Amino acid sequence: MEVDGVSCQLGGPRQRRALAALATGSGMAVDDSVLAQLVWGEELTGDVIDKIRVVVHRLRAALGPAGAAAIERAPGGYRLATSTDAELFAMGIDEGVQALAAGRAADAVELLTDALRLWRGEPWVELGDALQLSAIRARMIELRDTAFDHLQAARLTNGVLALVVAELTQAVVETPYRERRWELLSLALYRSGRQAQALAELRHVRRLFADELGVEPGPALRKLEQRMLDQDPELLLTATTGSSAPSADTRATCWTSSSERNE
Repeated sequence: MEVDGVSCQLGGPRQRRALAALATGSGMAVDDSVLAQLVWGEELTGDVIDKIRVVVHRLRAALGPAGAAAIERAPGGYRLATSTDAELFAMGIDEGVQALAAGRAADAVELLTDALRLWRGEPWVELGDALQLSAIRARMIELRDTAFDHLQAARLTNGVLALVVAELTQAVVETPYRERRWELLSLALYRSGRQAQALAELRHVRRLFADELGVEPGPALRKLEQRMLDQDPELLLTATTGSSAPSADTRATCWTSSSERNE
């Protein structure tokens, strides 16, 4: 844990869970009852308010003056009045998506790369399998996956084909039902002069969807396959239009995690 670049030792697991629970509020107040449930779970006994006050006091002491001031008492609970890596993550992705939509692919690559460096694995791992967090965790993971797709689209627009092919070849194995990744991989292969392999990938995903899901791929993949069969010259253009353009407006809530930073 760092506050203004200074490493802090939070002490016991309850302080770490308390900080993670406060971070889930995205600057809004986390109710005392919710905070207590996230920190203690089924172990919660006795006076809830007193227990919360003690753990918040210890957390403030561990964070030092700058961090302590960021934990504010609010009506019915506490709030974390500072930016977390999760908020910076979401902001960076939003800026990167906007840059790509505006035709600034180089800026988009930089913004999205910087944002994805902030990803720390499963959001709020300290809080275990708390049901209250299932939806927000799912949104965060989807935001990460969408940002990865946007990053490949921006690289593709910049003509960074080898890296796009390498990363997406692995990604489609790990997430075979994300059609956008097959689309970008096939287009990168096509622009690399590997048209036969690009069509082979599209035929593969068609069979995969038919065998595993009983459905056809979506219209974007079907249209791309037909354009490749027609040898559409526009497929070789690196512009932020058509198949290489993003189309998502995902947002997310902040998180904190003590797991290792993935870069």
